[in-house]
Amino acid sequence: MSNLTSFFLPKIKKIIKFFLFRDKKLFYGEHFGTLSFFRLVVLNVIAPGRILSRIRYKRFPIRNSTMNVLNDSIVINPQEVNPEDLINLTADTLRKHGAAVVDGFFSEKYLDEFREKHSIFFPTPSDASNEFLINPEKWIGKKMSLDIQDLWMNDFIVKVIQNYIGRLPYARNYPLVTEVRPRLKTSSLERSENAAKGSQPEFGEGAGALSWHVDHSSLIQAAVYFDDVVLDGSHMQIVSGTNKLPCISANHSDETVEKSRWASKILPCVGKKGSIQFHCGNVLHRLNANPLTSRCWLKLEYTSGPNILLSPTGIASLLDCSSNYEDLTPERRQILSGLLPVKLFKGYEPHRGGFIATRYKGI
Repeated sequence: MSNLTSFFLPKIKKIIKFFLFRDKKLFYGEHFGTLSFFRLVVLNVIAPGRILSRIRYKRFPIRNSTMNVLNDSIVINPQEVNPEDLINLTADTLRKHGAAVVDGFFSEKYLDEFREKHSIFFPTPSDASNEFLINPEKWIGKKMSLDIQDLWMNDFIVKVIQNYIGRLPYARNYPLVTEVRPRLKTSSLERSENAAKGSQPEFGEGAGALSWHVDHSSLIQAAVYFDDVVLDGSHMQIVSGTNKLPCISANHSDETVEKSRWASKILPCVGKKGSIQFHCGNVLHRLNANPLTSRCWLKLEYTSGPNILLSPTGIASLLDCSSNYEDLTPERRQILSGLLPVKLFKGYEPHRGGFIATRYKGI
């Protein structure tokens, strides 16, 4: 890039953004997301990285659903669906809405036994009368081990994601349990004003979950409910169909959604204990935090390719178990290959800040 281009390009972008975001009733603080198709086109022209990544990994455009998917609900009752069709219906619900909940997929007995066996990774029960006074608003457990692989890489979960993204997914992050326990409900404007005053945000670093937002462009998440998740409790909301838009990564204000034609497309993610919630990283969503209610789930993050969060502590956690890595099926090894790099003949060599397979195989 020439010196002239590098000098003028940032200024041109600044001018364009000034004209695009003049309405301070919609755009304020960190909330510069938009659902205006014109603005999205302009923003993707001047900052095309996200949309190019989606195209590269076949996450945009999204093909239409082929099955009969409900318009006003993302919840699927597996008892009412032919087992042979459940994978396709779940993936097509994801395509249409950007999320899907398979209600009560796992039995309560199975989850209770799972929780008891892996209790060190779950929040401990507390006195109900004091629970929301003594505990943080968001509890995050330790990274879990390979002993949970049968739930983490459950055949149904993997096949739904594979159907949606068109390839066997990679595990993006190490599995863990989180529980939210909101103390109050705030608007995006209130949070923005509090941030300007230097106030500590609710949920600490996780405060962004309260605002309408998208995740990484290649992410797709499955989460298993360890509580009943109900309408008057804390639950995720999505803006149905926004997974088909070239959305940008900025947070969206409440007003941006409420004053758009998309306001009528807000759908809740709810279901019984044992439900599996899937959501695409490109659908606009938020945590609808209702005070004095909790939601406990096991997060299982996958990706089409990039943004794998490899870490030494994650590797140590995975291998601190009774399961033997060598006993993993070839498919599971492939899914985990970004989080547990495989041993290669002649090992690895440094390359552009990372590592690749050693190119010279001699001595």
